[in-house]
Amino acid sequence: MKFPLLFCSLLLICISVTGQPPSKEGSYTVPDSVKATALYTEVIIHKNKGVKKTTAFLAVDQTSLSLQERKGIKSIQFSFPNNGTGITSAPGSIVNGSTYTVLYDWAYDQKYSFLVMQATDSASRKAIYSGYVYFPAINKWKLIGSFSTSSPTTISTFSATDKQLKNYAVSFSNRWLLRSNNSWKALDSQTVKPPVLRPFSNMDSLAQQQVEEKILNAKLPKDSIIYKEGVFYQLLKEGTGPQVNVTDTVVVHYKGWLHSDGSVFDQTKEKPATFPLSRLIKGWQLAVPYCRVGGTIRIYIPSGLAYGMRTFATTIPPNSTLVFDVEVLEARVK
Repeated sequence: MKFPLLFCSLLLICISVTGQPPSKEGSYTVPDSVKATALYTEVIIHKNKGVKKTTAFLAVDQTSLSLQERKGIKSIQFSFPNNGTGITSAPGSIVNGSTYTVLYDWAYDQKYSFLVMQATDSASRKAIYSGYVYFPAINKWKLIGSFSTSSPTTISTFSATDKQLKNYAVSFSNRWLLRSNNSWKALDSQTVKPPVLRPFSNMDSLAQQQVEEKILNAKLPKDSIIYKEGVFYQLLKEGTGPQVNVTDTVVVHYKGWLHSDGSVFDQTKEKPATFPLSRLIKGWQLAVPYCRVGGTIRIYIPSGLAYGMRTFATTIPPNSTLVFDVEVLEARVK
């Protein structure tokens, strides 16, 4: 690939078009001509007296994202098919087979946003699906869980049903489908603009950072690894040139892999890459300035300083700790 993974931008500014109407059951069939990568909807659960059992769910193909209450216990769940493999979940979540459960005291009569995202790679026949819930009161998203499958399919169905039950009512609105070109397709008659998914503000960012730092501290050698501002680094080769500044444009050879399994997701080949350092992921901005031109640095970057909980490539699952070897060939002063 041509080095796209070092840039961290998920600004989706899109043009909406009217989608096909739902069926009476609130289910949609995605046209074959539309390659969907995500489904979004907003939900409110209205409570009446005597409620004992509540469920509001968004079903995307074989996945299900839901708010639930059972015997006074409220939770958020993300379920996936039996042929899927769980890969990441929210800190403190309960994993039971193919279901992630997060105990959370969500509120009746408040609006929440549901988002199910998909990243696929046709060459490797792999896909990653993730379920998210957005909490407007605190302006933050929560990743409920992600899973991978070796039998990916194009998103073809979408169900977010308005159900009227005896003791409560579930209201869905503002349904949108995200296409592969990052434009939204409206699935209802919309009077509002499509969602804008800026880099996710993660409700669990502090807890996730602590989890990943604990793992790194347990595995990394203490004598050669330096910890600074949330990243770990090691100078593999001392440079003799100028110290790198975050405002520089750097010319580098690099290799990046997942700390979890060592799989390489990006690297330079014969030609080096050239980047304005200030436009790269935060972990690079923090660590590369500890290297001089001519030197090589190894960086261990927790997910919050990399790509966080986003789902945009099968090679980098949400909440991935990344490792980079970076050889700095040149630093051009701004």
